[in-house]
Order: sequence, then C-alpha cells, then structure tokens
Amino acid sequence: MSRDEIVSRLYAFGAISLVHAIQDAEAGRIRHVSLPHIPGDPAFVREVVGFLRCMGAEVDPAVGAGDLRRLRRVG
Repeated sequence: MSRDEIVSRLYAFGAISLVHAIQDAEAGRIRHVSLPHIPGDPAFVREVVGFLRCMGAEVDPAVGAGDLRRLRRVG
C-alpha cells in the first residue's frame, strides 16, 4: 500500500493525528511514535506500522500483547 493510500484511508477514518505523525516522521521531526488505536483491519494496522518503521521511526502501538507480537513480526 502506498503512502497516499495509507494517508487517504486514515483521513477517511478521521484519524488526523495519525496523518500528522506520518508527516512528522517523514520530515524527521520525530523518531519515536506512540500510536493510539489505529482504525481498520489488522492488515491495515500492519501497513501503517510498517510504513512508519520504514521511515526509521520507533513505533509503540497501543494494542494488546498478542497483537503487538504479530506487528513485530512484520517490521
């Protein structure tokens, strides 16, 4: 999924703070991102987390322990 697809989907969900986190990570203003609940299915959540990690951000997703183990396998 491309950056624009991720951002468009986040806008559709009303997750503006996540869009700002992506923009800040892209600009190098932040290196550590503590994410709130990411709306969407688990595949989309992995896309968002993976995208942020590809930009060099350390991601601290606010998910349950089982979900966190699954997300770490992707990154």
